[in-house]
Amino acid sequence: MIFLALRLFLAPLAVLASTVVQRRFGHAISGLMVGLPLASLPLLWLIALQHGDAFASTMTAALLVGGIAEAAVLWLYAHLTARLSPTVALLGALGAFALVAIVVNLLGLSPIAAGVLTALGFAVALWWWPSNTQTDPAVPGRSRVTLRVILAALLTFALVTLAGRLGPVWSGLLDALPAMSMMMAFMTHQDHGAGASSGFLRGVTRGSFSYVASMLVLAELLHTGNLLLAFGCALGVALVVQALIQSFDSVATMRRSPATNEGLEETSGLEHELADVDVALCS
Repeated sequence: MIFLALRLFLAPLAVLASTVVQRRFGHAISGLMVGLPLASLPLLWLIALQHGDAFASTMTAALLVGGIAEAAVLWLYAHLTARLSPTVALLGALGAFALVAIVVNLLGLSPIAAGVLTALGFAVALWWWPSNTQTDPAVPGRSRVTLRVILAALLTFALVTLAGRLGPVWSGLLDALPAMSMMMAFMTHQDHGAGASSGFLRGVTRGSFSYVASMLVLAELLHTGNLLLAFGCALGVALVVQALIQSFDSVATMRRSPATNEGLEETSGLEHELADVDVALCS
């Protein structure tokens, strides 16, 4: 009973924290937080304690396989938001997830192959991310925190109930569905527009690289039977990968800044020259 209670509280707490971050720091930072394995690792820890290392390892491997479908659904929903209503976009993305998850499961991929393909899928998704940036003004009182927390608890309860009946493989594939991300993206789409929802999901995608790395390490180290080693290494790898991504983004931003400044200086110099020509003509 204590395992069920803990699992039911973890997801709502993660949703509550990400909603607070969304209010204070924006949609992209909130999505980045949701993409990190902050809720997945504790949940898998509880599963390992309740069902054993082998069950958790098989489920983690299935999570990596399902991650390929996760990359597809995040990218597709971001594209559909610019053209369709929130409800239609959500249904279309969920349908695509089910189709891709079933297909990749039939391929019988190893955890390493699935992890590489998933990371590649997230990279391709970021490369071809839609450019819709239209964001509706924030409406006070429309973040609906209570509704988000309740939905997170219900979704988690459904996944927990089905986990024991479906087995580790199908439980992992089902758990790979980014239910919390899609729920928050759906509400963000309703409250703040397609651009805000797209920015949130882009943040989720950027944070998902650390998720993939941690799941890959976890799937391999759970075979050792040492839970502390497996989960400690998984968390450490997730933090290192995310730090590297942030550092790469910072370096890229710094490299773009001088070019931007040079462009501004050239534009300013051209304006001064035109002004001098006007003065000369007037004289």
